[in-house]
Amino acid sequence: MPSKNVKTVLSQYDAFNKRDYEAGAAPYADEFTSTDYGSGQTLKSREEVIAWQKEWVKSASDAKVTEINPIDAGDTVVVQFVGVGTNDGPFGPYPATGRRFSTSFCNVERFDSKGRVVSDELYYDTMSILVQLGHVEAPPST
Repeated sequence: MPSKNVKTVLSQYDAFNKRDYEAGAAPYADEFTSTDYGSGQTLKSREEVIAWQKEWVKSASDAKVTEINPIDAGDTVVVQFVGVGTNDGPFGPYPATGRRFSTSFCNVERFDSKGRVVSDELYYDTMSILVQLGHVEAPPST
């Protein structure tokens, strides 16, 4: 049986996949920090989280979180997942290419005693997405 914190994280991913941005942002505490290391963004409000989610969907209208693997560590939940989508809108400064991407992500969410998210750190390889979308060449293997 998943813990309350794992259920919260899973509900956030389900909300993203359903495009229910408000529900995805609801579990955050009044004060929190959400860091997207792949893009270099730090978010500190639910409104910023909602805008960030919408940017992902703007870049890939069919974006989905798949293969979700939560690891329960009490007040911390580590989640490995795969993000997939078709690039049919701008990806940051890059134009749409119509290509699909699939990349692994790792998210670390920390909760307070009331079960609210107080810290959220997202790690992924932006370079692999840019290579898949055709914006950069893969570095030579050594």
